[in-house]
Amino acid sequence: MIGTLIQGILETRPNFIAAAAGVCTLTAATLLLLMRNLDIASHQQRLFAAVWLAVVAGVGVWTTHFVAMIGYRPDAALTYDLTITLISIAVGVLAIGLPVAATVFFDAPMIRAGLGVIAGLGVGAMHMTGMSALMNCLPTYDPFVLIFGLLLGAGAFSWALSLEGPGAGIQMQKALGIIVGVCGLHFVAMASTSLDFVEGAVAGIGGSFLSIMVAIVAFGVFTVAVLMTFNHRRTLAQLRHG
Repeated sequence: MIGTLIQGILETRPNFIAAAAGVCTLTAATLLLLMRNLDIASHQQRLFAAVWLAVVAGVGVWTTHFVAMIGYRPDAALTYDLTITLISIAVGVLAIGLPVAATVFFDAPMIRAGLGVIAGLGVGAMHMTGMSALMNCLPTYDPFVLIFGLLLGAGAFSWALSLEGPGAGIQMQKALGIIVGVCGLHFVAMASTSLDFVEGAVAGIGGSFLSIMVAIVAFGVFTVAVLMTFNHRRTLAQLRHG
């Protein structure tokens, strides 16, 4: 299995691996900033944070996936169905973002851990939806490697979201859990994937268009999210020290 995992990683260009890891790290950092000081927030402020947590988590994981996919198999010109690619954003927000957002309303570590499992499996759902958008090839999967990836994602998210505390060490552990849950699941799942190219397939969007779309969606969401996050943090900080 280790050889299969290494091969799966090597099929993505290193600069895109680094870019995907960077997007995932930014996503994790934004989520943690939104979650800070929520213990003193009003119900309305928690709802505000929850909405942005859902959007940032879903779009962040989606962006990580497709940034990595742009650099996947540089020897092959992969094309994607635009409608399914857009649907995969909604899957990310619903299947990943909602359980992450729900953790702000629960104090019990076991409940947050359970929501983390759902979010981790949601990463898998978003990944498989995104892969189903491929138009000029048919992906098949090694079930054992794929299940390992799903378990890795669910376990990492469960651990990360169950942690609680303001300390820098706890925050670093939570960020690490989120990053491992997203990037680990993606690359393990890609290691489980074999592509069979389909002759005469209907053309879809290619790497150039996909790159522009991913950049626009990610830049728009993260710009607004970062601005709203710092404003939200300033309000909560004033409550804590006021």
